[in-house]
Amino acid sequence: MRDFVERVVEKLNVGENKDRVSVVQYSRDAEVHFYLNTYNTREDVKDSVRGLRHRGGRPLNTGAALQYVRDNVFTNSSGSRRLQGVPQMLILLNGGRSFDNVDTPAAALKQQGTIVIGIGTRSSDSRELQKISYDPSFALLVSEFTDLPGCE
Repeated sequence: MRDFVERVVEKLNVGENKDRVSVVQYSRDAEVHFYLNTYNTREDVKDSVRGLRHRGGRPLNTGAALQYVRDNVFTNSSGSRRLQGVPQMLILLNGGRSFDNVDTPAAALKQQGTIVIGIGTRSSDSRELQKISYDPSFALLVSEFTDLPGCE
C-alpha cells in the first residue's frame, strides 16, 4: 500500500497552490499522519509516506473513517481548497468489509463533490466499495494490494 501511495504521489505536482496530499490510516479509529497543508513538496510527502507503518487491526470502521476525513481533512483549516473550486479526491485503500455503515458518510462526501476511488482486496465487499466510490465504476478490486498496477 505504501508503495502504491508513493507511486501516486510521484505523478502529482505537489505544492501550496498545486496538488495537496493527506494520509489517514484507519481500523477501529482513524488517524491523520499529515494534513493537506502539512507538506509543500513531493519529496516531503514521499519521505513521510516512506515512514508509514501499517496499522492493521479490527474492526474496520470505514464509515467512521470517511466521516473523519470529511470533518477533519477536507476542511479549510487542514488545507482543503474546495470552497475555491479545487477538486477534492479521496483514494480509499480498503482491506475488508466495514463493521459500521458507510451509506451516510459516503453520500456526504459525494454531496460536497469529493471524487472517491475505492480500492479493495478480495476480502473487501465489492458492493460496499461501489457505494463508497463517487461512481460504481470508480471501485477497483485486486487480489492483494501488491497486485496494484504501477501508475505509469
